[in-house]
Amino acid sequence: MSASTSELEEAHRACAREVRLAAGNFYYAFRLLPRLKRQALHSVYQFCRGADDIADGDGSPEQRRLRLEDYRRALDLTIEGRPPDPGWLTLADSVQRFDLSPSNLNEVIDGCAADCTPMRIATESALARYCYGVAGSVGILSARIFGYQDQAVPELAVRLGQAMQLTNILRDLKEDFDRERCYLPDEDLDRFGLDHQDLVAGLRGPRAAGYVRLMRHEIERARAHFEVGTRLVPLVARDARGCPAALAALYRAILSEIEKRGFDVQSERVSISAPRKVGLAVRAWGWATLAT
Repeated sequence: MSASTSELEEAHRACAREVRLAAGNFYYAFRLLPRLKRQALHSVYQFCRGADDIADGDGSPEQRRLRLEDYRRALDLTIEGRPPDPGWLTLADSVQRFDLSPSNLNEVIDGCAADCTPMRIATESALARYCYGVAGSVGILSARIFGYQDQAVPELAVRLGQAMQLTNILRDLKEDFDRERCYLPDEDLDRFGLDHQDLVAGLRGPRAAGYVRLMRHEIERARAHFEVGTRLVPLVARDARGCPAALAALYRAILSEIEKRGFDVQSERVSISAPRKVGLAVRAWGWATLAT
C-alpha cells in the first residue's frame, strides 16, 4: 500500500503512542533524539515488540512459528516498499530513510522463533548467540539509525545489546521459568551446584548461597558487556549519543536494584520509578553530548 504524507505522519504518531505505553525504559532513552531518528527507533521497537508478542502468545509452538513466518512475509513486502497494512508504514519509511539491513531485521524474527519452544541454554557461547538474535541485531539496527563512521560501532552495539538482554534475563527468572525457559547457561548452574528449580526458589531455597554466587557472577558478566558496549557512545553521531548512554544507565540501574534487593527477583518484578528514569536519562544525555 502507498501512503500520503499525512497518513505516514499519523502512523508515526500512533507508533509513538504505542512505545510510550509499552516501552518503559526505551521511551525515556528515545525521547530526546531528533525527530526522524526517534521515529525510526520507535518503528524498530514496534517491529521487535510485534515479533516478541507472537513468540510469547497463545497457541502451540508450531502455530506461533507459523505466525512468525507470516510476520516475516509482511516484513519482506515492507522491505520491498509495499507495506501490507498501516501498521508497517513506519518501518517501511525507516528502512528506506536509514538503509536498515533486511538481514538484521530477519535475525530479530529468528531470535524470537527460538522462544516458541521450551528453552534451555547449555553454554556461555550459546547464550551469546541467543542474545545476538533478540538484542545484538537490534543494537546494529539502532546504530545505523544513530549514525556512525567508525567500523567498530556494530560490534560494540552487539555487546551493549547483550548487556541489556542479560539484565532482562536476570530480572525475569521466575517469569521465564513459568514459560519453560531458562536462559542462564547450564554450565553456570553446574558451577554453582544449582538446578533450574533453584532459580525459582531463589533466596528461599535450600541452595540460596549458591544462588547468590550465581547472581553475582551473572551481574559481573552483564557489567563487563556494558563496559565494552558503552564505548560506542562517543563514536556515534553527536545528536544521538544520549540514547545509548541513557539505555545503559537505565539498565545498569536495574542491575543495581537487583543487588539492593539481595538478588530477590522472585517476590516482585524489579523496576525503577519513572522520576528516577527521567533523572538517569537526563544525566546520561548531558554526559553523552559532551563526550569526545
